[in-house]
Amino acid sequence: MTAQPYAPPPAMPPVKPAKFAALAWAALILGIIGVVGSPIIFLNNLTAVIAGVGFILGAIALFGSKKILAGIGVALCVAAIVFTVIAQQAAVEKLDEILNGTTNQGQVGNAGRGEGGVPADSPTWGKRYTWESGLAVDVTAPAACKPSDSAAPPNIERAVKITVTVTNGTSEPFDATLLSLGGDAQFNGARADQVYDFGGECAGGLESATVLPGKTFTYSVAYAVGPQPGEMQISFQPAFGADKAIYVGEA
Repeated sequence: MTAQPYAPPPAMPPVKPAKFAALAWAALILGIIGVVGSPIIFLNNLTAVIAGVGFILGAIALFGSKKILAGIGVALCVAAIVFTVIAQQAAVEKLDEILNGTTNQGQVGNAGRGEGGVPADSPTWGKRYTWESGLAVDVTAPAACKPSDSAAPPNIERAVKITVTVTNGTSEPFDATLLSLGGDAQFNGARADQVYDFGGECAGGLESATVLPGKTFTYSVAYAVGPQPGEMQISFQPAFGADKAIYVGEA
């Protein structure tokens, strides 16, 4: 029996390296970074430069083997630059409004406004304050509450508790925690510290809550005040640069 001659397997064609594949991936990654960073003021200057570099790399990669990937990267880089320009223009317009005193000039019922955007007639307990945006706040009269032994700060002479109702008359959801930014409470010309009394009679505080358009949200907060009744002042500010709703009344 004659042995058959051994036939070697056919040689595999050499695998061509993907041309400019690394550049395509780099353009995609830099485009994603640019889009994510575009809404962040100050940081978006850097991410716009990154997106510009990604655009150049993606344009080169379009002549390689990963054309679709490179095209997506280029599109993301362009979008990042456009979003950055829009965000910065909006920030400049907002700053101009703040500097010109045209931001969120609200009203208290039919009260007029004094100089510098300050209400001519500050609201008091039970009176609604409405910002120009449509957001409104109502504050009840301070009611006495008895702090528990574990309440903070310690050695409270007297505590009062208010109930705040936020009404969202805008067309956008509102984060109720923003009212605490820049806000303060005073009693007889001195700072009134907030009382933290978890589970006690003075329990309460501003919790994180999203108030949808047309909806309301109510929360309570307590403050340490002097032993005798006096004048209390509480301010609310829904955003940086917005007018403050300053409530003044006896507590």
